[in-house]
Amino acid sequence: MAKTTTISVRMDAELKNDAENILTFLGLTPSQAINVFYKQITFQNGLPFPIKIPKKKLNDISINAMEEKDLEEYSDPSELYEELEI
Repeated sequence: MAKTTTISVRMDAELKNDAENILTFLGLTPSQAINVFYKQITFQNGLPFPIKIPKKKLNDISINAMEEKDLEEYSDPSELYEELEI
């Protein structure tokens, strides 16, 4: 039998419960799911899925950045053109 080890992870309790409910439905224990995840990391030589910022989150970040800079807001491009004297 292969040598085993233990990992300890801190996470949000609601996230843990939600994920474990899904794993139960899939017939997997948390340990089995973590083993699958780690095996995929080694097979893929990295995370087995792309890591991206969701488009909505990007829009929120852009809006927050503009608000922090106190940028002007225009109802249509012609207002901007008028101010720029184009």
